Amino acid sequence: MSAIFLSYRRTDGPQACRVHDWLALRFGQDAVFMDVSAIPFAVSFPEFIGSAITASRILIALIGRDWHSRMQEPDDPVRMELETAVAAGVRVLPVLIGTTPMPGPEDLPASLASLATQNAAVVGVLHDFDTHMRALLPKIESMLGGPAAGSIVTREPRALDIVCNGIVFFLQRSVNTGPFIPQWSVFGTGDFYRAAESVVSLYLHRISYLGDVLELHVLLSFWTREARSAHQLAGLVMQRIEQEPIVPPAFLMQPDVPLQVKLRRSDEDPRQVWKMVTDAPLQLSLAYIATVSSQAAANQTAPDSRAAIPEMP
Repeated sequence: MSAIFLSYRRTDGPQACRVHDWLALRFGQDAVFMDVSAIPFAVSFPEFIGSAITASRILIALIGRDWHSRMQEPDDPVRMELETAVAAGVRVLPVLIGTTPMPGPEDLPASLASLATQNAAVVGVLHDFDTHMRALLPKIESMLGGPAAGSIVTREPRALDIVCNGIVFFLQRSVNTGPFIPQWSVFGTGDFYRAAESVVSLYLHRISYLGDVLELHVLLSFWTREARSAHQLAGLVMQRIEQEPIVPPAFLMQPDVPLQVKLRRSDEDPRQVWKMVTDAPLQLSLAYIATVSSQAAANQTAPDSRAAIPEMP
């Protein structure tokens, strides 16, 4: 689930979308929950919303002119979102749109009356919107625990290199490709123009972080002469990651750096990432996010299993 839950009225939807885009740029797309884009099909709407709120660290209540119009109704969705957050101990940050005044206690149900006394932020609707958002983002970052000061790379600058090569090594050693043996490689931008015909490449294109959790957005591409080979490779990689999403620490090859790496599918369109990187012919690609934490992954590593894994060529 996401660290930031964005609560708003449908009448404030355009402004909510602008706020969402700024939050996503600063904290990452997956860190911000906005129901329009974040709720899967065929799930219980109230249950999913409730789970998303309780799993969040901050609820941003975007308050427009008509925000308090239905707050006295027990089944009002916005009221239910805020009450869920308060009950779960999730911090609520009121954000006023334009010249909207802060609602008074009389405008709110008794369960939410304390919100009227909170210090609210403001985001404008015209030219001042960008200025307000630039001032608001550091405050949200501080409420989340100061990501920059606590990030993994602050303590271990080799983390990016360790994780990218570790993922490649993990897939190389654990995906059974049969008689077809491709190369596995971490790519830089220039490598897209001189790739061999039998390569599975990993390209790191975006980094986001919250607290001590680092998210690496990677593109896995399958360079083969025959489409069938690319399809088989992609299927094997998908199967392996679904079966074992946590990369065994042994493959990270750094016993002094206790990292834990978990892979999950990304909602990003691989084709769009490809267009931003290169004008080389499009290859079949998959988008993944590697969530990197400093939890005690080293304790999960058995010395014998690490010794049995050969060094990466």
